[in-house]
Amino acid sequence: MAFLIGATRDNKTYGECARKYGYLTSLLDDTTSFRLSSCAKSEVYRFFLENKDYNCWNDTPKPIMRNNWTLPAQYLEEYLTDGRVDLCKDQLFYLDLETCKNRYTTYRRSLSCRVSCCDEGTVVRSGYVVEPDGRYCGFLGYKMCIHGECVPFS
Repeated sequence: MAFLIGATRDNKTYGECARKYGYLTSLLDDTTSFRLSSCAKSEVYRFFLENKDYNCWNDTPKPIMRNNWTLPAQYLEEYLTDGRVDLCKDQLFYLDLETCKNRYTTYRRSLSCRVSCCDEGTVVRSGYVVEPDGRYCGFLGYKMCIHGECVPFS
């Protein structure tokens, strides 16, 4: 969403907006903090100033669905199962990675809430992305993935 309103990717090695600080638009994984760097904030502000005359800034948002507690894993299950969505490609779109083919299935519980990513067309692992929120995880009991962590629920 931040990129749609002008935020820039924090992909520098040094400086106040470096990758290592784990800002929302950095090159790290989904366990990064939910904060924009000063660089990204400046670009969002610039985008706003350049587009301030458009009506969408003044619209009152209306909910699409009322009281919808459905988690992303439930929406994505069909698309993940038939291969229309590749978690690694979609979350790390700026790298040539894909979900490691022999490792991902929606039919079994996730043990770590992480999906291994491989270099495209190979079996060479090159990192991971986190499972969608709501994915069942763990060996026993009622647990689900929330922001990359396997947490109990009742």
